[in-house]
Amino acid sequence: MKKEVFIIGSGPGDIKELTQEALELIASCDEIYSFGRIGELFHSLRDNIIKCSIVDIEDRINHSSKAKIGILVSGDVGFFSMAKTLSEKLDGKYSVHLICGVSSLQYFCAKLKIDYENVKVVSLHGRNANLPGSIAYNRYTFVLTGGENNASYVLKDLVKKGLSGIRVAAGEMLSMVQERIIIGTVEELSEMVFSSLTVLLFENENYKSKENALFDREFMRNETPMTKQEVRWVSINMLEINPCDILFDIGAGSGSVAVEMGRKAYDGLVFAIEKEQSAFELLEKNRSALGALNVIPVFGEASEEMQKLPIPDKAFIGGSSGNLNCIIKYLYQINSEIKLVITAITIETLGMAMAVLKEIDFHAEVVCLNSARNKTIGEYNLMMANNPVYIIRGTANEK
Repeated sequence: MKKEVFIIGSGPGDIKELTQEALELIASCDEIYSFGRIGELFHSLRDNIIKCSIVDIEDRINHSSKAKIGILVSGDVGFFSMAKTLSEKLDGKYSVHLICGVSSLQYFCAKLKIDYENVKVVSLHGRNANLPGSIAYNRYTFVLTGGENNASYVLKDLVKKGLSGIRVAAGEMLSMVQERIIIGTVEELSEMVFSSLTVLLFENENYKSKENALFDREFMRNETPMTKQEVRWVSINMLEINPCDILFDIGAGSGSVAVEMGRKAYDGLVFAIEKEQSAFELLEKNRSALGALNVIPVFGEASEEMQKLPIPDKAFIGGSSGNLNCIIKYLYQINSEIKLVITAITIETLGMAMAVLKEIDFHAEVVCLNSARNKTIGEYNLMMANNPVYIIRGTANEK
């Protein structure tokens, strides 16, 4: 008969938050193992909890003579838990049971009197994620912090990315005697110091739907040229944007492409690079008005500013100020698998784009988009043609 192994979700830490089943198993198992501080929290229930590392646990269980073994893990076994790794290690060798517990999400939302069925959940504990998109397109975003991505670092980083005014609640040492819950803006809480055991819940009352396309009428305008909606929609779909992508919009102008790209890359970031002051100011206004918090405006020459930014997965080039050749070659240099979409209204720009894509051995596809919109004159509608636009898609040739 296989040994029985019970992986027990121990909740946020206080004994009062343990389920009745967890309490009974802690008492009845022949041996109980724990990781880190967890065993110390429940010393009053059982004084022989064995502290162990996850690396050694399989060997310890294998050499144990006991038939019924418990392993304590923090929170709930189904919520960013060590239980997943443990199950993969032990299932099949032993009879493994998962015992649910109270998660930090459940506990914190109950404290704040917030329903959590529509909360976006992000873990930064031992992993990276781009929070601005999650906050932009969800009313509530819950964040597990940890390691280098502690609460203080996360909040300061969001201030740098322009999310200072977003409302946030910080929950520190939840369920413990030292529990502290603080509510304020990102900027206010960024000045505070939090322990490593802190979770964050952001509330964005002005969140936007990432599903909706954007029409030209939704953007503020000045004399800055804007990529028309028909061109924008085709270009963005040709980029095949994934949710976590890092994107460049080079020659961002009014920001129409960048803002729409941000909705596609809702767990990623868009760096919108623009060198003209009046256009840059418009870009910032549109970014703010349309809630595109994962669009990061970057002022300056693209050829210089690109070198200061993360490596992109994809890039849209709507304006290059005569530097198209250098821009494409630099993007290829930092990511030889990058996907590019370039728009051109002149044959000369089309020719230049095709030539440099050929030079770097990229496959090029070209679409010439001719569109027209109706204009009402009296009782009649006339179709008014927009300028034809060439859309060039460049991708690495298959080896």
